[in-house]
Amino acid sequence: RPRLLLFTFQFEGKIFNFSLPQPQNPDDESSLVATRPTRYHVHHNHSPTDYSDRFCSPVGGFICRRDRDDEGVTMVICNPVTGESVSLPKVESMTSVETIPFLGYDPVDKQFKVLGIKDDGVSNTHHIVTLENGNHLWRAIQCKPHFPKSRGICIDGVLYYTAGVDPGLWVNMIVCFDFRSEKFSFISIDDEMMNCSSTLINYKGKLGALQFTYPPPRRLEFWVLEDAVKRKWSKKIYIFPSFRQSFVDRSGSDIVGMTGQGEVVLSSPILSDPFYIYCYKLESNRFTRVRIQGLEGFKRKEVYTSIDYAENLKLMTEYGKGAKSNTFSPKEAISSLEYANEASKVK
Repeated sequence: RPRLLLFTFQFEGKIFNFSLPQPQNPDDESSLVATRPTRYHVHHNHSPTDYSDRFCSPVGGFICRRDRDDEGVTMVICNPVTGESVSLPKVESMTSVETIPFLGYDPVDKQFKVLGIKDDGVSNTHHIVTLENGNHLWRAIQCKPHFPKSRGICIDGVLYYTAGVDPGLWVNMIVCFDFRSEKFSFISIDDEMMNCSSTLINYKGKLGALQFTYPPPRRLEFWVLEDAVKRKWSKKIYIFPSFRQSFVDRSGSDIVGMTGQGEVVLSSPILSDPFYIYCYKLESNRFTRVRIQGLEGFKRKEVYTSIDYAENLKLMTEYGKGAKSNTFSPKEAISSLEYANEASKVK
């Protein structure tokens, strides 16, 4: 299916997902005004006190999020297209200790799994659950203590995310988790090679990383793991066009990732009016600004932008029991959107 940009955010207790085709070969410097993005089913939290405080990178058309309420933490798997969601059982130890969820897919056994890593730098015992078996029971899994630093990326059934031995800025390792064997491995990172803002990418089947240099003027560092056995990395530094340098230094945009066509996508973590994403083509050193229309009523809301999202039209009941539709009716969803737009006009 076509690869899409996905925008996920919360508003008035509802979770919105919008998608837009990824810009194809943006080779000019002009601003491209995008058509209105597609709005999927509008999800809502399970109770008025719920709040989703973390969203995983999409895998196989599904999204995993972490919901909080007065009774603790719940991991929820949802499909934006069908509007279904599955709430995984609460685990007391995952509530008492900060737990980071990662969604992955085993392409051999065709199973979705959620890995829960305790973010305390002390725990050796973490948890994993398989979505397909219908029971959705968390199982204990052992791994040395560490602090996850990124949302992670799943490549051919292996999850990669940056991590450190302390809660500071620097990355000391890349954690690798094979969703089929359920085994961990680690790639050591030299001191001050990567920081917590590094974004891992799939670069032509190889693991790569993108990050800005500090202090300004910011440059783009591009790392590629050329030899996984010898832990050999290549590095390139890209200098932005002079007329875009001030924007890169002042905008606060995050590196979302790199598309299959080799464009680096930048996006603000906060919605604004107008709201733009930026595509930077490494080979030609060109910037393209894309205006996203239709989100004006949600300004100042935190937004999670993802690339290479592919719609999954299968019902979640095909992957296990417990799936349910946790969405607003079309009328309620439209009313919510209209309310947001009207509120922005009043302000």
